[in-house]
Amino acid sequence: MPTSNWKGQLAVGKVQTRALELEYIPSIPFVDCRYDLILEDKQRKLWRVQVKYANGKPSNTDGSVVVKLEYNDRTHHSYTYNATEIDALVVYLPVIDKLCWLPPDIYVGKKRLSIRVVPPKNGQKVKIVLANNYFW
Repeated sequence: MPTSNWKGQLAVGKVQTRALELEYIPSIPFVDCRYDLILEDKQRKLWRVQVKYANGKPSNTDGSVVVKLEYNDRTHHSYTYNATEIDALVVYLPVIDKLCWLPPDIYVGKKRLSIRVVPPKNGQKVKIVLANNYFW
């Protein structure tokens, strides 16, 4: 069974491949930090990107996956991402084999994020993160 480290590396590899397809230049930081990659786009803008592998299914709904964003250190202090640490969150959704590029207003300050891979049956659109709106 794949470990969380294996899944994370798979997600980073998917993001690097997609970046190259889009003619971005991917770079990996030498030290441990809050982002996994730096991507340089065609306009030479640098993006600090955190990559997540998302297959956590919430117990109360079908058609969505949960992304854990919270980090707890050894003293049990809880951290979430802020807009000064990363520029984008790219989530790999293995259930549909797609990547979503999410802007800061979607993830900043949140402990977890629910991404809908199937639109809700009740047609709800407010406060819903639909994967197909963020495919990268």
